[in-house]
Amino acid sequence: MCGVSESAVRKYIRTNGIDRNYDNKVVKKRTILALRKENPTISLAEMSRRLGYSTNTIKKYLSLDENQSDIDTSKVSTFDITKPSVVIKTVSENQDEILHNILRLYVKKSTFDCDFTYSVGNFYISLNKPLFKFDINPQLEDVRPLDEAHDISPNSLHSVVVDLPFIVNVNNNGKFKSKIAKRFDYFKSEKELYEANNRMIELAYSKLKIGGFLIMKTMDVCGPSKQLWINNYVQNKAAECGFILEDIFILVSQTKYLFTSGLRQRHARKYHSYFFVFRKGKKHK
Repeated sequence: MCGVSESAVRKYIRTNGIDRNYDNKVVKKRTILALRKENPTISLAEMSRRLGYSTNTIKKYLSLDENQSDIDTSKVSTFDITKPSVVIKTVSENQDEILHNILRLYVKKSTFDCDFTYSVGNFYISLNKPLFKFDINPQLEDVRPLDEAHDISPNSLHSVVVDLPFIVNVNNNGKFKSKIAKRFDYFKSEKELYEANNRMIELAYSKLKIGGFLIMKTMDVCGPSKQLWINNYVQNKAAECGFILEDIFILVSQTKYLFTSGLRQRHARKYHSYFFVFRKGKKHK
């Protein structure tokens, strides 16, 4: 993924004194303690079902308080991204870090209330899953069709996540060759892309409480003949609906950008995406 050899990765870990086992245990412990804190009466069996850990593992970490560690190490922990002493930065190469930082700085909970574009849950590898999970084409049994999101009571949610596709496939009649397009859906036209963003922003505004947060991931792209400044469009549409832009986080790609060989490059290739944090204000009259 990083375009380097395995020995280079090992050398980096060794040189920086990183303890990967420690980091994995930190993430596991914090996840378990956070779920128990949010649900004091939850059973061990239910915690095991939600988190995918054995009941013995859960018992082990529940016996430790939040600040206690059962690991004696002089190595450093570079992936403990929930640690309060870590300075929150605008730029990261780690999506999990950005999501944790948004939760810590704005949402003030262990996870988000709702995800309108859940897909297979890649946002929640190190986070608790949201209570409400939707997608236009559900791929998992516990994910509901997006149309059912309209049944959520208006002004009832504290946080909503939206991560729409960014690829526009205009000329290939559905035969898009990109590996990204095989993993994620794409739009058949610019109009369809912008309309989808409109619907999601309006739906989020309807369901969020005043002061609630919309976390929206976007990316500008190079179209067949021009650049599509999706990030500007999303900011303007959100402001029009009544959202206030609280923050912007930038995720820098760690992998090579996929493109068709033989084509002349006309614009700088996009190696980053945005996480916008919008707060619901009162709608403009």
